[in-house]
Amino acid sequence: MSRKIYLVEDEKSLNLLLQKYLEREGYSVTTFFDGSTAMDRIKDLPDLWILDIMLPDVDGYELIKAIKEHNKSTPVIFMSARNEELDRVVGLELGSDDYLSKPFLPGSLSLGQTSLWRGYTE
Repeated sequence: MSRKIYLVEDEKSLNLLLQKYLEREGYSVTTFFDGSTAMDRIKDLPDLWILDIMLPDVDGYELIKAIKEHNKSTPVIFMSARNEELDRVVGLELGSDDYLSKPFLPGSLSLGQTSLWRGYTE
């Protein structure tokens, strides 16, 4: 059974690119283009959330708070075009397991997931 990933990215082209890449890697991917739609699915318990920080309505910070409130052990990867150390620190303090600065190669995301899976299965 493939692992279920929820991807929240408002930039449609990047959302599609990451979805295709992750599916090719064998993951089941559900995508969201805004934070409020993703917020409605917090209780679904996917294996991993990948969140953009800057979303048009509910931002990634609010999403991770809700995710971790519902299940502290759910892994989360943040990604953001704002390459500021403060964003990385805030994300980690809120419970993010990894942080990727855009632009990044899709392979960087896959490597991050491999490390996450080891941490959550051992």
